Amino acid sequence: MAGLTFALCAGALAADRPHIVYLMADDLGWQDVGYLGKEIRTPHIDRLAEGAIRLSQFYVQPYSSQTRAALLTGRYPMRYGFQTQSLLPASQYGLPTDERTLAQALKDAGYRTALVGKWQLGHAKPEMTPLRRGFDYHYGPLAGQVDPMRKTNALGLDWRRNDKPVKEAGYVTTLLGRDAANLVAKHDAATPLFLFVSFTAPAAPMQAPKEFLERNAHIKDTDRRTYAGMVSALDDAVGLISQALDKKGMLENTLVVFHSDNGGAVATRFPTGDGDVAVGASDNGPYRDGKGSVYEGGVRVPAFIRWPKGVDDGVTTALMHVTDMYPTLLAAAGVKIDQRKALDGFDQWPAIRGHQASRRKEVLLTVEDLRGAIRIGDWKLILYTSLPQRLELYDVPHDPGEEDNAAERNPELVAQLLARLNDYAWEMAPARYVDELARARKTDVPMVWGANPPRHGAASATDSRPDPSLTVERADQPKQQ
Repeated sequence: MAGLTFALCAGALAADRPHIVYLMADDLGWQDVGYLGKEIRTPHIDRLAEGAIRLSQFYVQPYSSQTRAALLTGRYPMRYGFQTQSLLPASQYGLPTDERTLAQALKDAGYRTALVGKWQLGHAKPEMTPLRRGFDYHYGPLAGQVDPMRKTNALGLDWRRNDKPVKEAGYVTTLLGRDAANLVAKHDAATPLFLFVSFTAPAAPMQAPKEFLERNAHIKDTDRRTYAGMVSALDDAVGLISQALDKKGMLENTLVVFHSDNGGAVATRFPTGDGDVAVGASDNGPYRDGKGSVYEGGVRVPAFIRWPKGVDDGVTTALMHVTDMYPTLLAAAGVKIDQRKALDGFDQWPAIRGHQASRRKEVLLTVEDLRGAIRIGDWKLILYTSLPQRLELYDVPHDPGEEDNAAERNPELVAQLLARLNDYAWEMAPARYVDELARARKTDVPMVWGANPPRHGAASATDSRPDPSLTVERADQPKQQ
């Protein structure tokens, strides 16, 4: 068991443990859900949020793979080289196999485990894939940048059921919702279920079927309307899953977690210094910047937890990070942890249930070769090590838009936060993305990592053709995800 011991807490019988359904959106903006937003309607997500505890200070990582890794390990990505960018279709590295996953922990405790959606934690070798990392079932893509209609990326078809490639028509978000709902419908409710639904929406490539575009006809900007259509499809998929849980009689004892993997995509330069620019049509509301950034718009996301049998509705301002979900969910499942590798996450059940303050006093947002960011209490320090080097300090509760850089006025505080950030920097593993990129360039390996999937009408022989009954509108996609 790789130095780990998992045991059920006293009285936590299988029939009493909650089912866990973890819903993760991809590049969803702060104000792009109905209960926090303006122009995009999400009635199914809103209905879940109404009976949930909303996490108003919930932090994730700047990029997709990083957040998924942090969730599944309970450890900061920099500890195993995941602190820079996301895995790409041609990436050869993956989540190290000596990192135990949440799925493995719950499976050992008697849960049936399923991943519906994007993995993006390694696909070059069989031992990196979901079925070898604790999941009993997987449906969807292994890598990122998947075309929502063709199910392809730069390397061809990327759509699987378990280990077998699948060719099928339909829109990715709808297919994922249907598959998750079918899985719930067929599940034996006497066995606790861990279902991780890892959506690819509303991330680029931006495409939406006609019915979802028409729902958002009030939005005049074409890119924004397409993005809103993707959010509408996401909401419908969440609705299918909720309805399946309700029909099965599982909803009352299902712990539902919802949040985005990072902030919504806006125009942002990548931190690797290669000049690429991400585009996007999201709205991160009062928060600065978006996906890929360490400002609030990139790492602070809409999030809630709903469990009618165990959690009251409301809002908590407790400071939380996605690594906290590993020990928190295991605590909810009645599983004690004896783990050789130290967790960075904290059990947040006392804060979620309103009995105590958050145990978390600081959040490491990132530490990597060219930048670092940490929040301790109300203060957030950002360090850019590339020239021109600079330090930024923000009082987040009083300056959520991060407009007033208070670094020069608070030299002692800057020194304290910088010392803590350096403590983490001494502990970080080499960034696997950077190492792999450097090796490829040294050996003149052809680079396909930033390639765009073929547009409609120019698909490869391995493509899954779109359903001709669906009319799709798309916007230009970014070079990287």
